Amino acid sequence: MMDTPRYKELQQELAAQTDEKGRIDTLLSIAVEVRNFEVDEAMKIADEIISRSKAISYTAGLGHGLKMKGSCHWLKGEYEAGLEALKEGMAVAIKIKDKRMQARILYYFGNIYRDQGDLASVLTHFERALTIYEELGDEFSQSVILTSISNLLYDLNDYDSALEYALKCLPIFERARSVNSLTNIYNTLGNIYFKKEQFTEALHYFRENIELSEFETLAYVMAESGLGKVYYKMQNFEEARKFLTNALNVSQHLGNVEVQIICEFYLGRMYMDEGSYRKASDLLKQAYNMATEYNRRHDLMSIHEMLSALYDAMGDIPKAFHHLKSFEQLKEEIFKQKIINELRNLQVRQQIELAQKEKEVAERTAFLKHQFMANMSHEIRTPMNAIVGMTRLLLSKDPKPNQLRYLNAIQLSADNLLVIINDILDLSKIEAGKIEIEHTDFTIREVLQSVRDMLMFKAEEKHIELRINTDKDIPNRLIGDPTRLNQVLINLAGNAVKFTERGYVEIKTSLIKRASKLWIQFDVIDTGIGVSPDYVDKIFDSFTQAGSDVARKFGGTGLGLTISRQLVTLMNGDISVKSELQKGTTFTVVIPFEEATVQESEIKESMLDAAAMDRLNNIRVLLVEDNDFNRMVAEDTLKELIPSMALDIAVNGEDAINRLKADTYDVVLMDIQMPVMDGLTATKFIRNKMEEPSKSVKIIAMTANVLQEDVQMYLDAGMDAYVSKPFHVDELLLKIHEVIGNNMPAVNNSKQEPMPEEKALPEHVTDRMFLKQFTGGKPDKMQKYISMFLDNAPKLLGSIDVAMEIKDYPSVKIAAHSLKPQLSYMGVKEEVSNILLIEQSAGSSSQQEKLPELIRLLKRVCAKAFEELKNIE
Repeated sequence: MMDTPRYKELQQELAAQTDEKGRIDTLLSIAVEVRNFEVDEAMKIADEIISRSKAISYTAGLGHGLKMKGSCHWLKGEYEAGLEALKEGMAVAIKIKDKRMQARILYYFGNIYRDQGDLASVLTHFERALTIYEELGDEFSQSVILTSISNLLYDLNDYDSALEYALKCLPIFERARSVNSLTNIYNTLGNIYFKKEQFTEALHYFRENIELSEFETLAYVMAESGLGKVYYKMQNFEEARKFLTNALNVSQHLGNVEVQIICEFYLGRMYMDEGSYRKASDLLKQAYNMATEYNRRHDLMSIHEMLSALYDAMGDIPKAFHHLKSFEQLKEEIFKQKIINELRNLQVRQQIELAQKEKEVAERTAFLKHQFMANMSHEIRTPMNAIVGMTRLLLSKDPKPNQLRYLNAIQLSADNLLVIINDILDLSKIEAGKIEIEHTDFTIREVLQSVRDMLMFKAEEKHIELRINTDKDIPNRLIGDPTRLNQVLINLAGNAVKFTERGYVEIKTSLIKRASKLWIQFDVIDTGIGVSPDYVDKIFDSFTQAGSDVARKFGGTGLGLTISRQLVTLMNGDISVKSELQKGTTFTVVIPFEEATVQESEIKESMLDAAAMDRLNNIRVLLVEDNDFNRMVAEDTLKELIPSMALDIAVNGEDAINRLKADTYDVVLMDIQMPVMDGLTATKFIRNKMEEPSKSVKIIAMTANVLQEDVQMYLDAGMDAYVSKPFHVDELLLKIHEVIGNNMPAVNNSKQEPMPEEKALPEHVTDRMFLKQFTGGKPDKMQKYISMFLDNAPKLLGSIDVAMEIKDYPSVKIAAHSLKPQLSYMGVKEEVSNILLIEQSAGSSSQQEKLPELIRLLKRVCAKAFEELKNIE
C-alpha cells in the first residue's frame, strides 16, 4: 500500500472527517494521489465515491467520481468505458452548472480522443475547455489546456509551435509548484526537443522528471521511456536498452498502455538497427497488437511505417508495401482537412496560428512512397544495366541472323522494362513534388509530329490509321513544357494504338479560348475496345487497368494515365475521358499556354571531335564496381571504344582508395552502393583526407539512383558528374571529356599530323539485314517503311536546323526524339548517328554547345543513309 507523505496526510484527514460529504471530497483527493501509483486502486476509490454520493444524493460528488473513473479508464487504455463514464459525468456537471467540472471533463475527453488519433474531436473538446477557463480567469487551468494543445501540435509535427506553447506554460506551473503539472510539461518539452533532435535539452527535461517524480510512478516510467528513446537516437544503445527495458517492466505492472507501446517500439527499432530482425519483428508486433487492441491509431500509424521499413530491410516487399499503404491510409484518416482548418481558426492570446501542416503531412507521406518505389527501381536497374550493356556489346560483334533475332528481342524487352521503371519513378517523383514544370518556347506542331513519328510504325503494323488534326488558329510558337506535353500525348495516343485493333486513332487539337492565356484542347480519339462503365471512374487510379483480362492481354503498369493526369494538373490543366465498350474512347486534355516571342542568340560550337577521342585514348581510368556483370559491361565497352585507354579495376571504395594511393588516374568511375565501403564514403575520404594529386582526381558517379536529391547528394560529396545505369556509351564519353576538360593528356604524336576534320563513316550506315528481318523479308513492306523514312527524316532534319537557328533547344530535343526510332528501324546504330546524344545534349544546358558538330555529323549520316536506302532492291 502507498506510504507517501501526502497519502498519509490525506488518510489522517479522512479519519478526522465527521461529515459524509467531507469524507467523499477527501476520498477524491486520495484518488488523485493514488492514481499516480495504482490506477486500479484509484478506480476502486472512484467507484466508492460514486456509490457513497448516490447514497446521500451528493450530485457534485457523483460528478467528480465519474470524472475520476473516466480518467482512470483513460490511463488504462479502456477508452470506450472512459468515454461512457465521462458522458455521465458531463451530464451531472451541466445539471449543477459546474463550469470547472465541465472543463476538466472536456480535458479528459480530449486526451482519450488524442490517444485514439481522432484529432478533430481532440481540438473541439480542448477549445471548449479553454473557453471556460478563460471565462473563469483561471490562468493555471488555461495552461493545462495549452499544454495539451502543445501535445496536439506535437502530434501534427509542428514542433516549433508546440515548443512555443509549452514554454509559455512552464513558468506558470513553476510558480504554482504543481508537481503533476510540472511532470507533464517536462515530459512535453522532452518529447518536443527529442523530435527537434536537440538531445541535450531533451535529456535535461526527462532527467528533471526522474528527480521530481516518485519511483515507479507513471510520471517516472514516462521519464525513463523518454531517456531511453533519446539515448537510442544518440546511438548509446546500452543506456537506451537499460531505460526502455525498465520502463517496459514497470509500465506492465502499472497497466499503462502508452509507455508499453513506446518501449516496445523503440526497442524494436534498436534491434532492427543492430540487424536482429526477428527480435525487432517480435517487439514491433507486440506494440502493433496492443495499439490495435486499444485503438491507438496514432501509434498504429508510426508502427506501420516502421514495419514497412523492417520488411523492406528483410526483403519481404509485399509486406513492406502492405504496411506502407496502411500507414498512408491512417495518415489520410487522422490528418483531415477539417482539423487543419479548425486549427487555423483557433487563435489564443497573441493570435498565433497553431498549425498549417496538412501540406507537410502530404509531402512526408509522398516522400515515403517515393523512397520505397525508388529503392525498388534501383534494385531492378542494377541487373538491367548488365542486360542492356551485354546486349549492346553482342550486337556490335556482327551476330548471325538467327542470333540477331534473339538479341533484338532481348533489347526490346529491356527497353520495355525500363519504360515501366521510369513510369514508377515518374509517379513517385510527382507525388513527392520533385517535378517542376518548365516554361519555354516550343512549337506545338513539332510536338504533335513527334508523337506521330513515335507511333506511326506501330499503327502501320496494326493497319490502323493515325490522324493528326491541328487548328490553324493555334499560334506556331507557345510557352509551356513541351517535354511533359509530349509525355502526356504519347501516353494517351500510345494507349489508343495499343487498344485499337481496327479503324483509326486521331489526335485533334483546337484553340477553345483566347484570353491572358491560350486554352488548347487535345482530343485523343480511338475506335478501340472502349472501357466499361465500372472502370471509367477509376481509370486514372494508380496501377489500375480496365479489368484483369485487359491487363493480361495488353500488359503495362497501369501508371501511364495516372502520370498523365498528374502532369496535366501540374500544368494547370484538366483531363477527362468518355468511353463506350467496343465503340472507342476519347480522352480530352485542356491546358493553358502563353503565346511565345522569338529570341535569337549566338551559339558556341564545340564537341568530341577526332582530336578529343585521341586524347581520351591517353587517359588513365579507375573503374570502381562491385557487380561482376556491370564491371564486365563497362570494361568491355570502354576497351572497345577507346582501346588505348589505361583501365584499372577496384571492387569497392576501400579498394579504390588503396589504388589511388599507389597510382595516379585522370578519372574515377565510381559506383555508389558497394560492400565494405560505398561510393559516397570513398569520395568524401578522397576529397577530405587524401593528398594531391589523388585529392583532386575527377570522379563520375555511375549509379542506378537517378533521383534529383540523390544526384545532389553525389555532387555535395565531391563528385564531378554522374551517369545513370544502364548507361549510354556516348553520354559516358561526353561526361568523361567534360570533367577532364583541358587537363586531358596531350596526344603523343611525334609527327604532329593534323587531325581529320570529319569523322569517317562506316562503309554502310544502314543495316539491310536488320531491315529485312524486321519486315519479314517482304519487299512491299520494306519499301513502305523506307519511303516513310525518306519522307519524314528530311523534314525532321529541317526542323532541327530551324530550331538551332533560334536556339530553341526543346524543339531540337523533340525532333531528335522523333528521328531516333526511325533511324533505329533503318538499322542506323547510335554510335554512328549520335541521335540519342543529340537528344540528351539538347535537354542539358551544359551540353548544348556540343550540338552544332553533332548535328553536322548526323546530316552526313542521314545523307549516306538516304543514298543507301534509295538503292535497296
